[in-house]
Amino acid sequence: MIRTKLAVLLVFLLVASGGFANSLNPLKGISILLDPGHGGTDPGAVGPTGLKESEVNLRVARYLRDLLQADGAEVMMTRDRDVFISLADRVAMATEHTPDLFVSIHHNASLKPVTENRSEIYYNAIDRGISQKVGSTMMSEMAKWGFGEESIIVPAGFFVLRNNPVPSVLTEGAYITIPKIEQELQTGKALTNQAQALRRAIRETFKDGMLRVKFIISEEPVKIDTPFFNLIFSANRPIEQVNARIVPERKSGFGFDTLPSIGNTYRLYNTEPLASGLYELQLTFSGSDGSTSARILLRLQIDLPVANSAIVPLAPFIPEGFKGRFPVRVTLRDDMKRLNTRSLPFKLIYGAKGETSGIASDLGETTLYLDLNGAEKQAINVKLEIEGQICAETEIAVRIPDRRFVLGRLIDLNGNGIKNAKISYGADDKVVSGPDGFFYISYPMIYGNMKLEITPPLGYDKSEYWIRTSGEPVVLPAIALQPVAARLMGKRIAIMAPLSFDNLIRRLVKPLMGAGAEIVRLNFPENQSRPEYQSVLEANLSKDLDMLLSFKREIGGAISVRHYHRGGRGKLLAEALKFSLSAENPPIVVKTGAGSDYEISHTGVTSVVIAFPEQMPPDYPEKLIAHLAQVLKTGF
Repeated sequence: MIRTKLAVLLVFLLVASGGFANSLNPLKGISILLDPGHGGTDPGAVGPTGLKESEVNLRVARYLRDLLQADGAEVMMTRDRDVFISLADRVAMATEHTPDLFVSIHHNASLKPVTENRSEIYYNAIDRGISQKVGSTMMSEMAKWGFGEESIIVPAGFFVLRNNPVPSVLTEGAYITIPKIEQELQTGKALTNQAQALRRAIRETFKDGMLRVKFIISEEPVKIDTPFFNLIFSANRPIEQVNARIVPERKSGFGFDTLPSIGNTYRLYNTEPLASGLYELQLTFSGSDGSTSARILLRLQIDLPVANSAIVPLAPFIPEGFKGRFPVRVTLRDDMKRLNTRSLPFKLIYGAKGETSGIASDLGETTLYLDLNGAEKQAINVKLEIEGQICAETEIAVRIPDRRFVLGRLIDLNGNGIKNAKISYGADDKVVSGPDGFFYISYPMIYGNMKLEITPPLGYDKSEYWIRTSGEPVVLPAIALQPVAARLMGKRIAIMAPLSFDNLIRRLVKPLMGAGAEIVRLNFPENQSRPEYQSVLEANLSKDLDMLLSFKREIGGAISVRHYHRGGRGKLLAEALKFSLSAENPPIVVKTGAGSDYEISHTGVTSVVIAFPEQMPPDYPEKLIAHLAQVLKTGF
């Protein structure tokens, strides 16, 4: 009996000592990268008496490091002395070490006078998992520890957040520009209190450990040769939900199920077929115990077999005596008859000994040329060979043309082909230029010359071109089209604005699209308290935008055009627009300057805010839009 009681007591003590050890090291197994903002030649904000933000950031980070290490965490720092480190290098450290959490420590300043202090916690808006969870807890703890009852949490797009592969937050602990707060930040008490608040928030977030997920793969990108994938992953605790997003965006659903008898091991699969291409899966997992995983980025390379491919000559026949390069279009497809965008080598085999090689375009269509010597009299057989297999075959006739044979090409100023241009000629004949800009027309030999009327796609001026001959039956013109605005061609411009601006936005969109720009109208959910959060999130997810234009109304003052406080292209655009409007009669007064608007600071592209006052002459908005379109066309 005594032995039994002793055994029970021993087990209890062992369990208790284990729990006690865990309470002493609540962050054991958690890795954290602390990032004291600014440093060296970049002091950050400066207080009224000269206190540098970079110094305060570093002191808080050192206190926090010591506290977290005492809790058992593995802690690294982007800097431990007063030295400048670029934003890209800070993100590179996170990418290299892949910590469980990245915390960038800052202190605030404002372009406007501020008297009430508060802390502001920013989390990576793309990551609604751990980043948001730890940010929310930090906001609460900072308020408890006296850093402003009005402390806020904001989904953010700062560089070190939106480009970060790990859960990440940025803290603005207090306003260093408020004299009283600057004085407090020179004391150890305020700095240690801030470190304690952040420590408690991190402990609370990871109190139950961390949900860790690992995919069982041999290499990345994962190579797949079917439109459906099956990926095996394991977790350290049961999984209840998977949130998945695929980039580039495709219509595709996802599901997962448990593999029986193998513990917490699962299969992730897609429910809609994917085409060939390189994709990125962005995944967040939720455990049945309420835990959340870090965001996982997984690259997939889908290479579907080539099928249903074709060789199409860009003219119906080869003129007898044709000497030079005759173009043919190679189109690759998959089993579902979709364009197959695999980039793989292939070759065309033609005639007795002819052969030409190329790399398939990632658009699924590629133009290659048959090198002809002019002696060909018989039809030419052309075969498409890919990976040692003949995938397509065609025969191109060779004959003497009985009509004028015109095989032309429309090109831009760099020699690239222009497709989808409408070409009108003769009484009522029309053709459309194909991939790489090629087109074919024919007309009676009795007409030596022929006028072509060219209506190009958006971005190019309409033009006329005369085919002039001296009786030759075959003409091979290369026609260069002039862009409406070369500096705007191909640019992607995002626009965010309330619905009340729709008529005005249409007046801007039309000339910009006519100049070859692509316009992205961002979602602006006015039923939400901060609709700009959703707009900026969409802008940052797009990644390949060139500019963001934001339109809004304000109560009073003049028209305001605001840009990022460090200048750049936003400032150039604002000043160019101001100068252009000053030429109106009477001049339209515009106030330009740095702005603190959310979209300016949290978007990864040049962002400009144009704010209209409620009271102004009714023709001012339309005039501003007209001038804005012209300024954008010039490249300012």
